[in-house]
Amino acid sequence: MRIPSSRWRTIQWLLLILTVALIWSQSMLGQKVSSSESGFVTQLLYPLLEKLLPTDTDLEHFVRKAGHFTEFFLLGFQLCLIWLRVWRYIPQQPSDAGPDRPGLVTCYPAFVPRAVWPTVGLTLACSSGTSWLVAFLDETIQIFSGRGPMIQDVWLDLSGALCAILLVLLIYGLRQKSQ
Repeated sequence: MRIPSSRWRTIQWLLLILTVALIWSQSMLGQKVSSSESGFVTQLLYPLLEKLLPTDTDLEHFVRKAGHFTEFFLLGFQLCLIWLRVWRYIPQQPSDAGPDRPGLVTCYPAFVPRAVWPTVGLTLACSSGTSWLVAFLDETIQIFSGRGPMIQDVWLDLSGALCAILLVLLIYGLRQKSQ
């Protein structure tokens, strides 16, 4: 059974809102609560982690940083799918516009160089920019929850999002090429 397009868009937006809510709610936790949650996950994953990582690794630190990467990988994946849907339907030349190709604008966006594949370039820019904004706000929230914001966490968050974005765009590009 195929999910109707409008229902699929609604599901995507709800999942995105839930993901951002999860990310920001984790940042609102105090240092003790956050540390106890990380300790719980570390204990859960301990048998696997001790086999995969060197013995001198701080496992709780690793779990915290892996959590950042994973949350933003999921966010980047969702954002990329949403932005891909938006930019895919925008006409790329003024002559392409018409009733069968509705979009947000009626011509090729002038701020994107013609050498860049518009759908992929715009999706990459918007997805990574939105991910950066969420990461920046995430660390800002930590100021008010008594935890120290760290610029390295913003970079880690953005790298998780970019990995997902590039993966989705690679799959999209390969699918477009094969069609």
